[in-house]
Amino acid sequence: MKRQSKNSRKDVYQIVNERIMAGLEKGVVPWKQPWSVMGLPKNYRSGKTYRGINLWLLLSCGHAEPYYLTFKQAESLGGKVKKGSRSIPVVYWNVMYRHKETGKKLSWEEAGKLPKDLVDRRAFLKYYNVFHIGEVEGVEWDLPETVMEKPFQPIKACEELLEKAPDLPGIRHGEAQAYYHPGKDYINMPKKELFRSEGHYYQTLYHEVVHGTGHQKRLDRKELWDTSNMDGTLYAREELIAEMGASYLGNLCGIWENDLQDNSSAYIQHWLSQLKNDKRLLVEAAGKAQKAVDYLTGKMT
Repeated sequence: MKRQSKNSRKDVYQIVNERIMAGLEKGVVPWKQPWSVMGLPKNYRSGKTYRGINLWLLLSCGHAEPYYLTFKQAESLGGKVKKGSRSIPVVYWNVMYRHKETGKKLSWEEAGKLPKDLVDRRAFLKYYNVFHIGEVEGVEWDLPETVMEKPFQPIKACEELLEKAPDLPGIRHGEAQAYYHPGKDYINMPKKELFRSEGHYYQTLYHEVVHGTGHQKRLDRKELWDTSNMDGTLYAREELIAEMGASYLGNLCGIWENDLQDNSSAYIQHWLSQLKNDKRLLVEAAGKAQKAVDYLTGKMT
């Protein structure tokens, strides 16, 4: 386990925040992932499902096989972490006990034998590193079968909207992540059968489709392609536009279910918190979202 410095509390929080923000800036939203491949992320050796923030951090990695190991666990199985592999931090709370009068450091057992008012209990955040099993060689993995995929039932109104939309980016169903690639002008989606419902699939796709309207050959929205904005505010605006636009489209097609509303609200609230001092934000983002919807539905004036 990695030894940490005196300032590890700040370091660990920074690690978590940077990982989440890096994912968000790539369009990967860990708490807004309505698809599943082999269940929730687990430690391969113990079989335990990761909890709390670790669950979301590992979900955002988008691995089809959600199993992870520490370096030592990989070695204990006769495996070896591939050269150049990048580890993933997993955080946990540790507790330090001290006697309030003497200042002596106590073990958990010693602290439990003393009156509570004599024990100073302090929790602090630490981390250790894990590797995805795809980064480990030399092990024959015993994995469960992929979750049974139910047949996907297309929603007529949603399909008609996509069919009538002008000049859509190419839509691929490959990686277990949803994103729009502005440089190559295509959308990647997880396989349709992996989504919790047809509505979740279309709502996720519509988010990426709205991103696609910002391409220079369509509505030329600088929030999508301008990378000179170093503080990330343009990207945050683009995410609001995409989510608002997806909400409009979902309403048009009649798929605006309660859990879709909850996901969308949480997503929008996150980006609003990033731009809380911009009074014009909501009005301008809503206007650009409406313009994207008008473009997709052939109602541009």
